[in-house]
Amino acid sequence: NISEDTGRSCAIAPLAVQSDPIDMNTPCLGALFISFFLFVPAYAMSLSSKHVAIVGGGQVGSTLAKAIDASGKAASVVIAARNPDKTKSKLAEIPGMADLKVEAAADAIKAADIIILATPSVHSDEDIAKIAESLGDVSGKAIVDATNPLSEFQDGLEIRWSQGTSGGEVLAKCLPNAKGVYKAFNTLGVEHMADPAGKDMMYCGPDKDIEELIEAVGYKKACYMGPIRYSRNLEAIAELWIHCAIPPLNANYLGQDWTFAIVGNPAE
Repeated sequence: NISEDTGRSCAIAPLAVQSDPIDMNTPCLGALFISFFLFVPAYAMSLSSKHVAIVGGGQVGSTLAKAIDASGKAASVVIAARNPDKTKSKLAEIPGMADLKVEAAADAIKAADIIILATPSVHSDEDIAKIAESLGDVSGKAIVDATNPLSEFQDGLEIRWSQGTSGGEVLAKCLPNAKGVYKAFNTLGVEHMADPAGKDMMYCGPDKDIEELIEAVGYKKACYMGPIRYSRNLEAIAELWIHCAIPPLNANYLGQDWTFAIVGNPAE
């Protein structure tokens, strides 16, 4: 806790009237400066200053938009749509969704700091590249991939086992100028986005900077699993949930009223 650390280090008021050159060998001053410089990046990533755009106004996109907007934790939340009028009309028919803000995709993405990708699944490298290209210039923006690269239903709704790489990794390669590409919101069905209380959400990416975003949706815990390479594992977990939730597939049918959870006492 930064405030507690600086409080123990030394009082700030005397520093303001310091007339002699600052001696960084003085323990309390050194600790104060270290705390300050560690604090600045964390503050810069505060969700309260971030504009969030959700690409895709379907069930997943609109549910996430509603939750983040209702939390009041982001500076703004908007659904980025190719056809805003059509998306608004569809949302108007869904209870609780009519007030969501919808903008043209290009405008919403340009203004966003965080982009959540909630488009329909695509499986091949080429189709993932097309999705990435459709986003335009995302330099310096955080991309949160909520999709799963499933094959067609007749092909078993399988992830990219034969390719050996995940959709998240391919997306990251296609967007080298993004601040970072993360995988999140993909391991549970949309009903567990609408009712996230008490549930865990695993995610991966270059850092933990989207933790506050995940918690804004209402999840009990945002569980960081490692770099984007681990989207392979998260997509496999998603495949398992989907296969157990859809009766025609070969997995044991469990219905949709269950989730994965992190139990025990994992290290922070």
